[in-house]
Amino acid sequence: MTLERIEAAIARVLEIVALILMLTLVVVIAWSVVGRQVFHVSVPWSEEIGAGLLMWMVMLGAAATWSRRRHITIDVLLRRIGLRPRYALSIFIELASLLLFAVAFKGAFSMMSVSANNSTTALGISYSYLYLALVIGLGAMIIFSLLHLGRLLRRGPSMVAVTETETEWNTSSSS
Repeated sequence: MTLERIEAAIARVLEIVALILMLTLVVVIAWSVVGRQVFHVSVPWSEEIGAGLLMWMVMLGAAATWSRRRHITIDVLLRRIGLRPRYALSIFIELASLLLFAVAFKGAFSMMSVSANNSTTALGISYSYLYLALVIGLGAMIIFSLLHLGRLLRRGPSMVAVTETETEWNTSSSS
């Protein structure tokens, strides 16, 4: 199995887990609303579970999306410059992204360690488990960035070539 296939499989697993977490979040929030409005029962744990599910869902989904290079980008400049400058700028952007992820990862890891003895009010869950979502998500993004940077360096400028149809904006397409 090639490295790209392994990366795609990991991204797919992250995506599926994020989807399951989203569905679980919907169920938890729905139960909270139904319990409060229909059964007049307080569901004190729903806010904590909802926040944790949301954090994990966002970080795992963001990592999967980063692997596929599907985050929103402003690529007007990249579409307008020559191949060599585009290649150099792409490498710079990847290195800057790696720096950002590394700094955030270090902060998340530090917060996870510091909050090990602090727990949520309703369920008594350690806050470390919430920060673990950041550590795993950012760690995955770092790995995906390193893999992408390796591909950029190995394949060269042809990897960032823009086709004729990509050079102009097309507002009539659905993609």
